[in-house]
Amino acid sequence: MMNLTEKEFLEELRQDFILEAEEYLQTIAAGLLDLERGDPPPRVMEEVFRAAHSLKGAAQAVRMPAISGLCQVLESVFSAMKKGVLHPSPEGFDILQRSVDALAAMVAAGGEDDGRGAEAGKALEIILTDEAPSGSVFPPVFPRRKETAGAGTETVEKKMEPLPASFSASEDQGREGQERSAGRSASREKVRIGTDKLDGLLLRAEEMISLNQVLDVRLGEMRDLRHLLSEWLGEWRRTENVLKKTGEYKQLPSRAAEFFTAGRDRLREAWERAAAMERSLADNGRTSGGLVADLLDEARSVLMLPFSSLLQGFPKIVRDLARGLLKDVEFSAEGGDVEVDKRILEGLKDPLVHLVRNALDHGIERTEERRAAGKPEKGRVSLAVSSVERGRVEIVLSDDGKGIDSERLRESAVASGFLKAEEAGALSGEEALMLIFQSGLSTSPVITDISGRGLGMAIVREGVEKLGGKISLSSLPGKGTRFTISLPVTLATFRGVLVREWGHQFVIPTACVRRAARVLRSDIRTVENRETISLDGTPHALVRLGTVLGLAEPSGGAEKDILPVVAAGTGETCVAFAVDGVVNEQEVLLKPLGGILKRVRNVGGVTVLGSGKVVPVLHCGDLVKSALKGTSRSLSAPGEAGEAPPAILVAEDSITSRALLKNILTAAGYAVHTAADGREAWEILSGAEFSLVVSDVEMPGMNGFELTSRIRSEERLSDLPVILVTSLESAEDRERGVESGADAYIVKSGFDQGTLLDVIRRLL
Repeated sequence: MMNLTEKEFLEELRQDFILEAEEYLQTIAAGLLDLERGDPPPRVMEEVFRAAHSLKGAAQAVRMPAISGLCQVLESVFSAMKKGVLHPSPEGFDILQRSVDALAAMVAAGGEDDGRGAEAGKALEIILTDEAPSGSVFPPVFPRRKETAGAGTETVEKKMEPLPASFSASEDQGREGQERSAGRSASREKVRIGTDKLDGLLLRAEEMISLNQVLDVRLGEMRDLRHLLSEWLGEWRRTENVLKKTGEYKQLPSRAAEFFTAGRDRLREAWERAAAMERSLADNGRTSGGLVADLLDEARSVLMLPFSSLLQGFPKIVRDLARGLLKDVEFSAEGGDVEVDKRILEGLKDPLVHLVRNALDHGIERTEERRAAGKPEKGRVSLAVSSVERGRVEIVLSDDGKGIDSERLRESAVASGFLKAEEAGALSGEEALMLIFQSGLSTSPVITDISGRGLGMAIVREGVEKLGGKISLSSLPGKGTRFTISLPVTLATFRGVLVREWGHQFVIPTACVRRAARVLRSDIRTVENRETISLDGTPHALVRLGTVLGLAEPSGGAEKDILPVVAAGTGETCVAFAVDGVVNEQEVLLKPLGGILKRVRNVGGVTVLGSGKVVPVLHCGDLVKSALKGTSRSLSAPGEAGEAPPAILVAEDSITSRALLKNILTAAGYAVHTAADGREAWEILSGAEFSLVVSDVEMPGMNGFELTSRIRSEERLSDLPVILVTSLESAEDRERGVESGADAYIVKSGFDQGTLLDVIRRLL
């Protein structure tokens, strides 16, 4: 029985063990890739063998028998391979890699085995017994791929293995890579420090930016005070001169004359001291600014990791996915020595993984297809990282697959209701390709657990924009696709434009601001029911920032002939936002909203100005979407009443669900009417006009399928959009919903109010 001190010591050891285990697992996984490619240097087999041996000993030291037991078997297999007794086939390497994944899962679970470790151990032990098959080929114990296809459908379900837990590289590995890239000596002493402490150090250093802002504010206040004293001193002298010219000065009592003279001298002394303090504050501000900048650079460098700490997991991901998809793919990466903020790497991991998975699933063809197209049998996926300008980094992911068919994207956009046929036809090739980032839009007839549902690319774009970056792509049919991501090197601090709007202040990140200008109200034009303004010869949609943010417009304000506007956007989309005024551009320290407000539309965080005022930092991606989806009051003809909100009918027999849907839609600005079942909904529709219907499926009297069919059979209502929100999630129910004429089918088990609102906006 361990006492408290022993338990605490063991827990500390286990924390160190996790970092150490990740290093060993990464060594084994990378070594197995080299061994599978054939003819590796002799040291690779030795490194893999030693890593398994060391991991076994470390697991024994921290009392994790499940891990040490699997390492024992794995070590025996590596020993046999080292002696030349075993020569694994591709299937054998599959099992070895999955054994590494099982070890990673156990490390993440604190040594507990969810069954994968025991299964991996049995698979490895078979070849160490007399029952091993001839040729020393590992048995295919782990299923790689399962395909099922229903009759008359193109949909194929492919079950893939999850990403290995060992993909998350330790910060200590990144630090070692950073030191190697900087040419530091391998023998240099190192201290292992928790990243939470380093994060805290960087945060404190970044907080000092506000100190510089406070100094700037105080400098401005001192400058104003000096000007005020200068005005008083000038007025005092003018009054004294007037009194002397008129002779009134001699008539003053001696005490008053002395006070007048002394007051002038004291006022001049105060002005001189204010001027000296202004100069001192300016000097201190410059000194402090330099020290803070140096401190920030040093603090950031501690948490700047080379891209190699992220890229080192990709060869294994590509290898495992390619094997599961029965494709032969070669992966290459360059620019691993480029350093960025650790937080950027953490946020970029998921978008990059999805792009790689998409490239393998939809981009790279199978061997026979590539052979028929005259391509090399082995597909290529490459990832290149480079520093393009001060403070920004560029990531390019390219493949030599079949490319993206822009025509199919147009067709899918029309079929999904994103665009009308004439709008899709008017898109250029580049504009059509950007449709791939629309949520719910996909050209693939194949649905897998890694791609094909039309959501991933939208998530990729949102993830990149959340990091303050932007993504673009180019593609040639039959040649391949190229994604380009531009990101800041650091996340927390950036340049921002401070604007005033309706009694509030907001910060718009400079990275997404294209132009700040002043425009004449008479220059505003209306194009396709939307107000626009021309900036540098390019038309921009014009909206009021306060309207987009849902602010209460102040009453009684005089309309000005000149409007300050800030043109901001992401990707190819840019919107001009009218504001009360543009204050300045300054360094901004972004602070998160906290656990209670993890996600607020249009707001990416907050910052504290030098005056101490807390100001929201706007999220450009959300802002542009809100501006284009919403309606804004007329700026060219102020005071006109806006249109009535769209009316939505909700048919739901559950009181709770009905109230929930009504609250969600009412908060989004819609006029909502409810019905307790399909029959009541039909009666309401017979006597009133609605813009859209949201209906449950399982309802007494008339279910949602029957209600939808009746709506479609009525000529007056045949074009009325219908959304089915139901707990029925089988393929048969979905097909029945489509057959009845529903425009969208949302399953309650995965219900998300954002998805519902996005679908409604798209249909309206």
